[in-house]
Amino acid sequence: MNTITKQEAGFSYIDVMIAIAILMVGVMALVGAITNGMNLTTRSALALSAKQVASSTVESIFTARDVDVFQWTAIGNVGDAGVPAAIFLAGPQPIYPTFGRDGIVGTVDDGWGPDGISGNTDDTVANPEMQREIRITALIDPDRPTAPISLRQIDVIIYYNLGVSSVRRTEQFTSYIASYRDDDGS
Repeated sequence: MNTITKQEAGFSYIDVMIAIAILMVGVMALVGAITNGMNLTTRSALALSAKQVASSTVESIFTARDVDVFQWTAIGNVGDAGVPAAIFLAGPQPIYPTFGRDGIVGTVDDGWGPDGISGNTDDTVANPEMQREIRITALIDPDRPTAPISLRQIDVIIYYNLGVSSVRRTEQFTSYIASYRDDDGS
């Protein structure tokens, strides 16, 4: 009788192990890319939030000036020698979800209850994720060094922590505000 033997073709265990190793390298690269993408998304969201807080702070200062909530002499940091009526606290400060009674962010009454007397209430708890610093610098006109200050630089710096690693990040927004009225010096 004639016997025909078939050759069996297939993968050996070594072939399978090499294929699995190559597949695992690809999967690990994919997992790393997804993780980096998620971290970048989180960082971008925090940075955008910080920029929006800084922008709204500057807008609040401009609006308060424009609707006569305070005079030009109040635009400065508390303790500045040239601005005795200053209302903006110096240094990093907590950020509250609501403004104080004056309706201006970053002033001495922020974090107080609606009556202006009681301390923090449930609706005025500071955001623990961020702090805000408002720096106001008087700019002297080099052509008229003895003239009254008519231009100030506003720097709003938002400090925030990046994730569980507590990497401290900052976002800064700079603008300029002018004393545009002559009638009352504001």
